[in-house]
Amino acid sequence: MKFYYRDLFIPQTATADQIKSAYRKLAREVHPDHSAQSGHSDPARFHAIGEAYQTLSDPSLRARYDAELTAFLKRRGWVLCPSCGAHNEVPAIPESKVALCGRCRTPLSVTETERRSSQVTALREQAIDVVAELGADLLDVTGDFLHGKLQGLRTRFAVKPRKGVG
Repeated sequence: MKFYYRDLFIPQTATADQIKSAYRKLAREVHPDHSAQSGHSDPARFHAIGEAYQTLSDPSLRARYDAELTAFLKRRGWVLCPSCGAHNEVPAIPESKVALCGRCRTPLSVTETERRSSQVTALREQAIDVVAELGADLLDVTGDFLHGKLQGLRTRFAVKPRKGVG
C-alpha cells in the first residue's frame, strides 16, 4: 500500500489547491535536474511524488484510494494523522495521555478503547486469512494423499477406474 498523503506531507482533508501546492513545492525540491547539483538526486522520490499527485488530484481516483486506504488501515489497526497524513501504529494509551503522531507530534483522535477494538478486529481478520490459506493448502495435500491411496486400492483389488475418472 502506498501512502500518498504522507508522500506529499498533507492531511487527508486537503483541498485540490493544497494538493497542487504541496506537489509543486516537493517536485521543485526533489526534481533530479535541480537536486543533482547539490548531490541529493532521488529520482524514485520524485516519481513517488508524481504518482501521489496523479492519484490525489483526480476526484474519482482519490475517492477509490481513500476507500482502499481506510480499509487497509483498519485491517492493520493503524490511525491516520489528520495533519500530515502519516499512518501510526498506536501502542497502549495510558489513562490521562493522548496518542501523538510519530511524524509531526499532532494529537491523534483515538481513545484506548477504540485502539484496542480496532486492533482486536485487525488481528481477528488476519487470523481468518491465515486459517483460510492453511485450510486451502491442507485440502490440496490431503486431497492428493487420498487420491493416491484410492488409486493404490484400485490397483490392489484390480478395480478398473470409472469412465471420466482419471
